[in-house]
Amino acid sequence: MLLSRTDLPLSRKRCVLAAMGCAGGMVLLDETVVAVALDPMARGLGMTTSAMHRVVLVYALSLAALVPVGGMAARRFGLLAVFRSGAVLFSLASGCCGLTPGGGLAEPLLLAARAAQGAGAALMLPVATTVITDVYAERERGRALATYAGLAQTFFVVGPLAGAALTQFFGWRAIFLINIPLGGAVLWTLARARLSERAPGEPLPFLQPLLMTVALVVLVFALYQSGIWGLGARTVPALAFGVLLLAVSVRVIAGSDRPVLNFGLLRNPTYAVAVAVTFLVRAAQFPVLVHGAVYLRQALRLTVLGAGVSLLPFVSALAVGTFASGYLLEFCRSVRVPVLWGVAGATLGTAGWAAALPGGAYSWQVPGMIVAGLGMGMPIPALSADMMSAVSAEERADASVLRQTLRQLGGAFGLAAAGALVLAANDPASNAVGTVRASATLHGFVFASVVLGVTFVLAALKLPRKGTGLP
Repeated sequence: MLLSRTDLPLSRKRCVLAAMGCAGGMVLLDETVVAVALDPMARGLGMTTSAMHRVVLVYALSLAALVPVGGMAARRFGLLAVFRSGAVLFSLASGCCGLTPGGGLAEPLLLAARAAQGAGAALMLPVATTVITDVYAERERGRALATYAGLAQTFFVVGPLAGAALTQFFGWRAIFLINIPLGGAVLWTLARARLSERAPGEPLPFLQPLLMTVALVVLVFALYQSGIWGLGARTVPALAFGVLLLAVSVRVIAGSDRPVLNFGLLRNPTYAVAVAVTFLVRAAQFPVLVHGAVYLRQALRLTVLGAGVSLLPFVSALAVGTFASGYLLEFCRSVRVPVLWGVAGATLGTAGWAAALPGGAYSWQVPGMIVAGLGMGMPIPALSADMMSAVSAEERADASVLRQTLRQLGGAFGLAAAGALVLAANDPASNAVGTVRASATLHGFVFASVVLGVTFVLAALKLPRKGTGLP
């Protein structure tokens, strides 16, 4: 627990806010930066298409599986100790990614470093909002959290352009090496706040996260490899084993006195529906970002910088939708408005973007990008507010960890499923050299459109029709 919190001088509080915002931004930045640099990275290291996708997938999966560990570790070692450890691990792992040598060991070394990156992000994410909440008094807290989200969102928006510029002028390794000084700046800024704390010292269970991580790795990678293996003798047993392991891990976690995830929260119908919609929106958003970036680079033969600039309509619109969500929620006083409008727009925009892919004309893709981005940005902030108001104050910390875990898992499962469809549709010769045909990319976008359509039906049927209860 932090000491001397709300009576800190304003300058020290701002140091805390800057450190947490930049850390959250680094985690988001890594998604968009790596998406833009995937093609030159694959060519530089001689990676196949499946290996190229795994570079993104392993980071998303590691982050999703270990978010609960970050929350539990904070209760054992203290918020600041866990946050600093995450920042150090993320920075060092980024350096290892940037220094990955070519040759036969390139893929396993890069994937191991990406998994460590995800682990570092998982230690930082659950802690950041808690530290801000602890340092700022209640009357200041709303503005501080909004500033934190804005800082992180800024990193997300500039990611494609920053990653493209770094890759264009300094090579793909620079997108990872830049995290070393960024991580150093985060730690230095936090040190200037001169915070102190007492570590709660709660026991840290190891079996629960270990079982869950192994189950998710087996399940997600079996789903992804089905694009290469087909639905045959290897895929079905691997998926069945993954489902069995996941069921066992859920049983172990639910029966524990100190569960890393509070699955009992899913008995609350409002919370459960909000989490399900969040999972599905993320399952569509992440594949569109990754496959859209690869398409711009490979199918349209743009430079890396050109691909980064061309992706800006999507990520900028997504940021606008995120900010607009709060205003819609406050004005309409119903979560249904931003969620249903958002998911409907995301479905139509993604389908429109997909329809323009085979023609290869970028100008025809921009309207779909903008509508899809606006739509995907609207639901999650409104759902976050709704689900937190649906649980008691004592349950909010657990609710936040479970929400963040399932949101990240949505991205991992969505990317695995879309990637499997793209791999299956791509020809073997293209897979071997790390390229994706436009017709194969279309399958990933169709998958995202279908997921969003299902999400709209779920939200329309199950979201509460009453107001949010906002003051």
